[in-house]
Amino acid sequence: NQAATITGTDIKITFPFGTDITNLKAVVSKSAGSVINPDPTQSRDYTNPVTFTVKSGDGNKTKTYTVTVTVAKNNEAEITSWKFGNQAATISGTDIKITFPFATDISSLSATAKISAGATISPEPTQNLDYTNPVDFTVKAEDGTTQNTYTVTILSLINN
Repeated sequence: NQAATITGTDIKITFPFGTDITNLKAVVSKSAGSVINPDPTQSRDYTNPVTFTVKSGDGNKTKTYTVTVTVAKNNEAEITSWKFGNQAATISGTDIKITFPFATDISSLSATAKISAGATISPEPTQNLDYTNPVDFTVKAEDGTTQNTYTVTILSLINN
């Protein structure tokens, strides 16, 4: 139940991120007796603007409307998975921790991260980075406003 904005003959509507707009049915209010072609109450793909022609009940007036449907950008800025090779780190809030064997060289490691759809991460974890001290990574959501900073800390097992 999303409300559209009508400006002249342009009708615009934005759906939440993740909405499938390839099979939508519209709910339309129109003047008594008027006819809309094609029928907006039939399932339709709105990935591109769709044009509708409205003919008045007496058939004397015709107006063409263009409906443009967009999907909002993702506002999630999350790291959902973090690995060094096959070893997965533990994520708790914005803290990412992993333990390596004693004497492991952590001065030049690359990682793989799974982040929210459309988001970006900086610095790029796939480049070799020095993890001898905790490293901060900023994840910026697709919407360009939401961001989170995650801290990756590598712990070392004690030499027994």
